Amino acid sequence: MTELIKKLLGWCPVKERITKEEGFMFSNKNQTLTWIRSNSRIFLGIVHLAFAAYLISTALLVLSEPNTRMFPWWTMDINFVASGLLLTIGIISLAISFSFVRRDNSYDNVCKILALANIALALAFFAYLHQYMAHIRYGGVAVLIERPLSNYTFDQPTLIAYSLLIALPALLSILMLFRSTTGSHIHESRKKSYLMIGITVLLVAVTSVGLGSYYNHLNQQKASILVGEFGADQDIKLYALNDDFVAGTWMGGQGVSYFIDSKDFTSGRFISEDTYDAIRFLEDVKGADAAVVMAWWDPALEIEAGGKTPVIRYASASIEHTVARPTAISELEPDERVADVARFLVTDSVDEARGIAEKYDATIVYMPRYYKGLFWVITEALDQKPDMSSQSEFERLYEQSMCCKFVSGSEIEHFEKIFENDDVCIYRLG
Repeated sequence: MTELIKKLLGWCPVKERITKEEGFMFSNKNQTLTWIRSNSRIFLGIVHLAFAAYLISTALLVLSEPNTRMFPWWTMDINFVASGLLLTIGIISLAISFSFVRRDNSYDNVCKILALANIALALAFFAYLHQYMAHIRYGGVAVLIERPLSNYTFDQPTLIAYSLLIALPALLSILMLFRSTTGSHIHESRKKSYLMIGITVLLVAVTSVGLGSYYNHLNQQKASILVGEFGADQDIKLYALNDDFVAGTWMGGQGVSYFIDSKDFTSGRFISEDTYDAIRFLEDVKGADAAVVMAWWDPALEIEAGGKTPVIRYASASIEHTVARPTAISELEPDERVADVARFLVTDSVDEARGIAEKYDATIVYMPRYYKGLFWVITEALDQKPDMSSQSEFERLYEQSMCCKFVSGSEIEHFEKIFENDDVCIYRLG
C-alpha cells in the first residue's frame, strides 16, 4: 500500500537508486579531492622542510669556514650577502613547512605571502650574484652543491639553475594555493596567521643581527692584523697572517706571511715575505723613467703598492672567461693592450719585447716566479693563438719565451736584472 501511494505521488525506484548512486559518487569524489589536496599539502610541506634544512645548513657551512674567508674583501661580502639571502629563504621555507602540515586551509593566505617573499628573495639572490659571476666553466649536476661552498662561484647557467632550484618549492606552493578555493577563516585562524608571520619576521631579524655582528667581528679581526697601507689614497692594505690564522687552512705550510688587498681592485692575494721585499724594493726605485712597470695583471696590486703604475691592471674582454671572479667588469682593459703584454711575455725575441715595453713607456719588468702557471692564460690573450695541443708543445713554447727567461732570472740583452729572490725577479730596461 505504501509503495502504491508513493508511485501515485511520482516516486520512481530506479530514479531513487540513480540519485543515491550519484550522491555516493559525489561523496567519494569529494573525499578523493580532499585526500589529494591534503596529501599535496603534506608533500609540499616536506619539500619545504628539506629545502629549509639544505639552505640553512649550506649558508652556515659557508659562514663557518676558517676566518681566511675574510680575504679578499669581496669574498667576505659575497659570502655574507648570499648566505644571508639563503638563510632568510630557509627560515621562510621552515615556516611554510609547518603551516602546510595542517590539513585545513587556515594558513593559506600567510603561506601565499611567505611563498611570494621567497620567490622575490630568490630573484634578489640571482640579481646580486649575477654581478660577481665566475667566468670559468664548470660541468655536472654536482656543481649546484659544490659552488655555494666555494664562495658562490657560479657561472651564468649554474646561477640560473640554482636560483630556480631554491625558488622551486615556493613556485609549487603558489600554484597549488591559488588553484585551491579559499574558504572562510575564523577570526582565531587569522590571529594565528598574523602570529606565524610575526614569528618568521622575528627569526629573520634575529638572523640578520647575528650576521651583522659576525661580519663586524671579522672586520675587527682583519683590522687587528693590518700592518701597512699603500697607494696614493692609502687604499691598498697589507695584513700580516700569524700561525693561528692559517692553522687548519690550505695556507698552512705554504709560506704565505701576508695578504694584500684593496676594495678598489680585483686581485687581492696571499703573498710571501719575499714578495713583500720586492714591493719594498720597488718603492726604493726612483726616477721619473721608472714609473711604469711591465707585468701581467695578477700582480698589479703589488706593483701599485710599490708606488708604480702597471701597464695593465686587469684582464680584457677577450680573456674574461679566464677570470675566476671578476668584481668590477667596467675595469676591463682594452684587448690590444692586454694582447701586447701577452706578446711581450710569449715572444722569443728580445728586440720585440723591448719594442713593446717602449711602446708603453715601461722601463721596469716585474716577474713573479709563479708565471709559468699563468702561461696558458697569457697565451689566451694573443691575437693569434699558438699551437699548444700537447704538453710538449706547451713546454717548448714556454722555454723559448721571454717569460721563461725573466722567471728563471737569466741574463737578458737590453734588460738589467736589479732584484731577485725566491719569489720575484725585477728587471730594468737598459
